[in-house]
Amino acid sequence: MRIGFDAKRAFKNFTGLGNYSRFILKSLSHNFPSNDYLLFTPEVQREAKEISLACNNSNQKTITPNDLWKLPGVSGIWRSIFQGIKHSESQLDIFHGLSNEIPLFKNKSTKYVVTVHDLLFCRYPELFNPIDVQIYKLKMGRSCRAADQVIAVSEQTKKDLITYFSIDPAKIKVVYQGVHEIFNRDVSLDNRIHIKQKYNIPDRYLLFVSTIDKRKNVQLILEALKERRDWDCPLVVIGRPTSYMANLKTYIHEHRLENKVFFLHDVSFEDLPTIYKMAHVFIYPSYFEGFGIPIIEAQRMGVPVITSTGSCFREAGGNGALYGRPDDPAGLIAHIDLLSDDTQREVLIQKGYMNIKRFDQKIISRQLMEIYEEVMEVSSLRPALVH
Repeated sequence: MRIGFDAKRAFKNFTGLGNYSRFILKSLSHNFPSNDYLLFTPEVQREAKEISLACNNSNQKTITPNDLWKLPGVSGIWRSIFQGIKHSESQLDIFHGLSNEIPLFKNKSTKYVVTVHDLLFCRYPELFNPIDVQIYKLKMGRSCRAADQVIAVSEQTKKDLITYFSIDPAKIKVVYQGVHEIFNRDVSLDNRIHIKQKYNIPDRYLLFVSTIDKRKNVQLILEALKERRDWDCPLVVIGRPTSYMANLKTYIHEHRLENKVFFLHDVSFEDLPTIYKMAHVFIYPSYFEGFGIPIIEAQRMGVPVITSTGSCFREAGGNGALYGRPDDPAGLIAHIDLLSDDTQREVLIQKGYMNIKRFDQKIISRQLMEIYEEVMEVSSLRPALVH
């Protein structure tokens, strides 16, 4: 097959959607090498080892705009609207939009698949620019209706697609995200010492990793720390700050928790596995997510996980995590106290290792390939069915 991808995020983003795109591109290229993979992107701005490993394999070809379409601002229009013309020229069997949309113009002989990660802009519109909310709704709704197959990264996202866009449930398949290969590495003692010194972090700590906004609910961990001043385990918070940081700083000051909380905003992705590995417990008390990738990152690094009930969290954590209400500090305290027992902690770690096997890149790439094959098979049968 000749399979095309919207690879913009793979070449430009080095967080969630970029990591997902590169994971998919590399997994399919390596596990199904007989196909031709065409990577469509408005621009290639950065050279990075991650991009090279995922996007520069012998069975891959990068397609970028020509001539006037390379101009700033215009290349985005090429991606969203006119890219489908290139699909015709490239004789694609399948085109997969990896980040929530497919082009407005489609090639009639190409089948279209779109991955939807979350509908946070529908559930929490107050967190987004109102104009952006309307644009996201238009793009995602149109893309899901126009695609031959929709992939949701969780059952929760599937439910939201049905609720907010009335997408036919039969048109949606769930394929989970995989964990980045960087979390498969061993962490040496020398590396641990280096990272501790580099970021000036304590020997033993609770860990939170994600964007620092109200929905992520770091506040719950602070409330637990306020109640249990006897804990010798401070909190390390890693993530991009938002305006909500001011609320957290005020709470920390009011309750004299300055020596209990460490904020790190510029942690290298390369250093994350080691920081996970050294943590006593990973806490992810978010109210809502599309999937919750930090949960399986922590499990892969052998760290016990405490996360929230509801949303997609049990889909990600399986039996390898403890779950509590995101508005219940007493429940969080009880879970942290439970994991002070080395036996209980090790049991949960081993359950986490078992759970992470579901997200192996071979399993996920096989699931995607089966979807591509099914879409092509249905297409080939359609004329006979009409007849």
